[in-house]
Amino acid sequence: MTLRIPSRMRVLLTAMAICLTAACSLDPTRLPVPGAYSPDHAYRIKIQFSSVLNLPARAKVDSGGVQIGVLDHVQLDGATAVAYVDIAGDTKLPGNTRAELRQATPLGDIYIALLPPADRAGGMPVLRDGGTIPLRNTAPADNVEDLLRSVSNLVAGGAIGTLQSTVVNANKAFPKSPAELTRMQQTLAGVLNDLAANQNTIDGILSSMENITTNMAANTAVFNRLVTEGPPKLQGLSAITMAILNVVGDSRDVSKLGGELTNPIVGDIMQMLSYLTPMVGTLATVDTTIPVLADKLIAFLHYKLLGFFRNGGPKYIVSELHPPTGHEGVDPADKADQAVKAMQSMGMLP
Repeated sequence: MTLRIPSRMRVLLTAMAICLTAACSLDPTRLPVPGAYSPDHAYRIKIQFSSVLNLPARAKVDSGGVQIGVLDHVQLDGATAVAYVDIAGDTKLPGNTRAELRQATPLGDIYIALLPPADRAGGMPVLRDGGTIPLRNTAPADNVEDLLRSVSNLVAGGAIGTLQSTVVNANKAFPKSPAELTRMQQTLAGVLNDLAANQNTIDGILSSMENITTNMAANTAVFNRLVTEGPPKLQGLSAITMAILNVVGDSRDVSKLGGELTNPIVGDIMQMLSYLTPMVGTLATVDTTIPVLADKLIAFLHYKLLGFFRNGGPKYIVSELHPPTGHEGVDPADKADQAVKAMQSMGMLP
């Protein structure tokens, strides 16, 4: 069975289908609204964001507090959100312009703020139709949700309770007795009075510290050298110290062997020293005895010996002769011979 539709009905159904199709593809935000901003002779640029959460359709694009463009649409490119915006044709933006998502009020809509570059060197190319503000020059919005989330983390994370416990512990640290608290206050007041009374001393200390720091700053190279060369030299010094200690330790063994060597002959050495002691004493007094002996020798020669032989030596004078009596016990001839020999030995007779 075939259903026949009148021609008028077919025309009406076709018109309704066309209207429904147009309604489905219509974007209400693109409808002209009285007083809405519309850039003249606009050119389109792309702005990359890590997140465009709550960015409304047809959001304004602001630069220095003045609206210069409007958001057309947002498209996801991999993990990056790309906002396509239309900029007024008479607006010149440097190539390294920065972009941020901001809110005019805590509960206001988010908009795109274009900021001047940190480096404003001349000769920078401007953004043209199809240009891109890369992700490194953009920042997402700090919205109210993030703020509330941070506050909830602060409250639920125990920070408030920890602060309360800190205040309670601080209160417990102070004495409960008013007299003790008064004594602490008086002690603190005395300390502050002493500091005030010795302000000149404190100023001198601070001046000395300033001089020290100034000298340290002026001798930075020396301190850097100490820090750089000091550890290796200290290491070498420690090695030398250990070597000296080892030498001292080894000398103990040497002294022990020397003791074993000298112990058997200590008695002989002491006996030899006992023999040498008088000689050393004699030598020590030689400088006083030699002059005395010399004086005695000179006196003997001068007054005794030379005086005896002065003027031709001794003279013998025979005054008388006596015959022997027979009681001498010695032959006179022998005595005469002895006398002659004595005189010959002294050179008085040939």
